[in-house]
Amino acid sequence: MSQQGFSLAETLVAMLLLAMTISTLLQYHRALALGFSQQWHQHQAWQVAGQVLLGREVDGWVSQHQPQTMPGGCVLNRVTVTGPQQRAATLARLNCH
Repeated sequence: MSQQGFSLAETLVAMLLLAMTISTLLQYHRALALGFSQQWHQHQAWQVAGQVLLGREVDGWVSQHQPQTMPGGCVLNRVTVTGPQQRAATLARLNCH
């Protein structure tokens, strides 16, 4: 009399492998989502720094403007912004007249 199908041990091993695979994929997905979120927030910080450098303040962000006179009558304008999730960005622009 031959039996068809999988034994209990085979089924349990297959379920264990499936659970481990799903767990690994979920951890990978979480790491990717966190990375994209951090990248998005940093992108926002760069955009806000650009706006502040152009003279437009953005609500919810703290900005510091540090102009520095350079040789030849040029001014180096450096802006540092800090916002939500402690994201920070610094941009500089050299203005020569």
